[in-house]
Amino acid sequence: MVNYCFKWNYADGAPGEPLTEAEARVKDGAGEEYTAIMEPRPGAQSPTLVTVVWKTGVVVVTFLDDPGRKATEYTFMKKTGESLFLTRISIWTYPSAEPGLRLSDSSTHETITYREDGYVKRVIKNKAERTQETVEYTDVPVSTNWEPVPAFGDYRSIARFERDQQVTNRIP
Repeated sequence: MVNYCFKWNYADGAPGEPLTEAEARVKDGAGEEYTAIMEPRPGAQSPTLVTVVWKTGVVVVTFLDDPGRKATEYTFMKKTGESLFLTRISIWTYPSAEPGLRLSDSSTHETITYREDGYVKRVIKNKAERTQETVEYTDVPVSTNWEPVPAFGDYRSIARFERDQQVTNRIP
């Protein structure tokens, strides 16, 4: 089951402004922002959020940790009318399991950026140790970064946490 809202309220761990499916469908057709609230992935307690903004060609998939904080985020960019490319993964870790901690309270923040040519840049910021490590790679296979543009309401493929699993309808 998928529910919809306009902006997720991270402080409350709840939809900011609930939307009906019909209202979300209108926003989708107009290219306006909305968030699909999906059931938790196996083993998780918090929902998976899919925020779609077709006007800018961006789809962001947010995986919340059990206390409901932003833990991992996948950013897809629309490359063609039929395909999305995973351009960035952001990962936050927190010093404790305390609910309500903000992104600024995270102890580490890792960002991995991908380009279609196989260039990957990984930046890890450790706030506790006040360090930053940057590593760059070339010739990284990125075939699993491609996703078909999802039909409204069918976000299962882009909302997969495990990105290395092949999907038969994936665009090479």
